[in-house]
Amino acid sequence: MNNFTENESTLVKVNIINPDQGIQNTEKIVKETLKVYLNPEGKNLISGVSNTIGIQVKDCNNNTPINLEATIQNSKGEALQTVKLNNFGFGKFHTIPTTEVLTVAVKYEDKIIENNLPPANLIGVAIEASSFMLDNKTKIKVKTNKSSFNSLQFRGLNLVIHQDQNFIVEPLNINPNNLEQIIVVNNTGLNPGINTIRIIDNELKQWSERQIYISPITKNNYDVIKNNQQGNIIKLAAFSNSTNNMISISVLPVETKSIDDNNSIIAGLTINPYLKTSLLNSNYYLNDVNRLKYYELDLALLNQESLKYDWDYMKLQPPTAHYTFDIGINLKGTVANPLKSKSFHKVKLVSSKEFITASADVTENGTFEFQNLLLTDSTYVNLSLHKQPNFEYVDAKLALQVVNRKKLYNKVFTGLIKKNCNLENDTIKTVNLDLPYFKEKAIQLKEVVSKNKKKQLTHINILSNRMLRGHKIDSTNNSSRILNFIEQNGFMVDRTIGKINIYSRLPQLSVGPPPTPIVYIDDRQLYFDYYELEFLKMDELDEIYINALAIVAGGNNNLGIIRIYTKKQQNTHSKKSNPNSFFVKDAFSKSSTFQNLEYENASSNGFNNFGTINWFTKTISDSNGNFTFDILDYNKKNCKIIIEGMTTDGQIFHEEKVVQLK
Repeated sequence: MNNFTENESTLVKVNIINPDQGIQNTEKIVKETLKVYLNPEGKNLISGVSNTIGIQVKDCNNNTPINLEATIQNSKGEALQTVKLNNFGFGKFHTIPTTEVLTVAVKYEDKIIENNLPPANLIGVAIEASSFMLDNKTKIKVKTNKSSFNSLQFRGLNLVIHQDQNFIVEPLNINPNNLEQIIVVNNTGLNPGINTIRIIDNELKQWSERQIYISPITKNNYDVIKNNQQGNIIKLAAFSNSTNNMISISVLPVETKSIDDNNSIIAGLTINPYLKTSLLNSNYYLNDVNRLKYYELDLALLNQESLKYDWDYMKLQPPTAHYTFDIGINLKGTVANPLKSKSFHKVKLVSSKEFITASADVTENGTFEFQNLLLTDSTYVNLSLHKQPNFEYVDAKLALQVVNRKKLYNKVFTGLIKKNCNLENDTIKTVNLDLPYFKEKAIQLKEVVSKNKKKQLTHINILSNRMLRGHKIDSTNNSSRILNFIEQNGFMVDRTIGKINIYSRLPQLSVGPPPTPIVYIDDRQLYFDYYELEFLKMDELDEIYINALAIVAGGNNNLGIIRIYTKKQQNTHSKKSNPNSFFVKDAFSKSSTFQNLEYENASSNGFNNFGTINWFTKTISDSNGNFTFDILDYNKKNCKIIIEGMTTDGQIFHEEKVVQLK
């Protein structure tokens, strides 16, 4: 991102609500700030030919009254035509500009808002584009006048359609007998999402520009049904014709108010990166799509006041690769020992936590470097020096540092600029806002102390450990590995290359993997898998608390709890296997899973407004396109499920379903 002059930062607005004050009403129309914006298609108005003019009405908060109508008037105030604006304040009309000044007027309550059409250019090229009227085809009409033809015939004109590095160039053949040309392009030749159309002559001067949206062809059409229920766990099954997808699933009350209609994974990845300002109301355009919605989305693109990427600026300031891409981290080190024939030596790196083994050559200066390592933060790596050709171990002192994890971002953070809106309207609050209530913190009872001569369990007084069976690790049970101990105490351990899984031994009543336990090491919960346990020996441990039948609240298919406490003088992160073991603290953040809160009352309006039934950040559908997931029974007749993600070939999808639970 540092290589580009444009600021590609992502700014996300978050509403923080004080329940005592309510939430600000930013949807109220600030009438005094309403304006009419006129946007010629192609960003220019050409004299003597039919031009398309976009209309937008909005206030300083980007709000628009509904049921507006725009009137196009001549210099005498006579109405030439009227245009009905949609609920987002967009519309368009066609006109052939002359020397007469036209006015667009919109009435809202007792206020008349007007704007004059800008003067037309005598020389130029107009375009009219549609990517939704013809099935899987984009139609582009290029128009000019006779004066422009006489000026442009020796420069040559080209139609350019591009997205990122993909582009199509089509020479135009406008002649004096037909100053209009129609080009039809197959949408399969264009990238899904935003594509930019430009009319450029052979001297690279731009005459017109326009953005269109190409809808992805892939349709996932997920069907979600209730499979069965076991106690307070509801099991849901999803089916699709697309296999091995990466999926995120949000399960919410049907009445939820927490969905932001301006945030969509499709808009976020295929539309907003190409716009100067993010597309408002994106879920409206992209959910349950049809030709009318594509027309309205095209109106929104037509009415952009300016495009994000300026052609003339890009010609003068092409991106230059002064900064490298952040693909992993780089570790650079030196060999302290004097060596002969340094080029015959290699440094070996091993990260048992990340299952990484790599080697690097030693230069004549005694340095070495490992590039593009995918390490998580607070990871130990072990280094060793070896001599070729037999890779013999060499006793040496090695030094190491991270060299590329503190790059400065060269764009200034400006925040979200507050427009000069009517402050009195900004302070209108909705008091008595219904928010969910959460359960109070558990109150710990006084412990019962039992005095005897046996060695006491030091962590038994922790409230969550009292329902578990505690084991003090001493010389009688410290000769094996922790995974063997877990297998002997009610769990199954599945060892595969690069991954450790632990499952309950209880028989399964439904299709799917058996339940997994919650595992802690020194009160730090392990997520995703239990790779750390593979290298943990019993002689490193102080105590273990375990219960294979402990019920775990939540909808993540958990059963059983394992709490492991290491000896104070050592743990899995601090124990070094050799002097050349290094702690990497500037690596990538650890992945974390969503953990729902406990609600006091799931039938309240607050829970219905802003409660979360569950959220699954990452699920992968199987080879048949199916997947299952579990939720807690909150006694709801139905729920809203949002499924979004990416297919194996990079297609983005977003779907919303209402699923019956009772």
